[in-house]
Amino acid sequence: MKAPICEVCLKTDDILCPADEKKLQDGVISELDVKVARLLYRLIGDADMEFKKAVEAGDLIVIVVGEGDVPITIGKGGKNIKALMRELGKRIRVIEAVEVKGTDDVKKLATDLLYPAGVFGVNIVYKPGGGTYYKVLVLNRDRRKLPEKAEVLESILSQIAGEDVKINFI
Repeated sequence: MKAPICEVCLKTDDILCPADEKKLQDGVISELDVKVARLLYRLIGDADMEFKKAVEAGDLIVIVVGEGDVPITIGKGGKNIKALMRELGKRIRVIEAVEVKGTDDVKKLATDLLYPAGVFGVNIVYKPGGGTYYKVLVLNRDRRKLPEKAEVLESILSQIAGEDVKINFI
């Protein structure tokens, strides 16, 4: 299993090696990343999968994994996710990592995260004073299908995309 911390740190519970401790201090990884990586390692072991990061907002934790690793992470019958939910005490969603280069990438992230609500489209909005943000368009009839409040989902999308993301209903 590939993770943001080394294999030795995955196997230990209390301490991190100096390199991983520096990543934590510099903000490259978070406490949540370390906790989730260790829990996944205990559940999955040396399976061929990649854990990228975990993002938390409200009572939802989003686990971002490598391409094609969602089924392994969820586990047969959802057993891995159920175990993670018991350990962390929050709801969990697993989505595939996407390197955000444009609206198509944000649309894929939003589609995965907002399911079962549908994403109509994604626009780039240019602010009058300079700067931009992504506007994710969701049909008004899908408002009740959102897995969490729009503000929480905006926060998670912004953290994953590395840019501001707003959800608008049309």
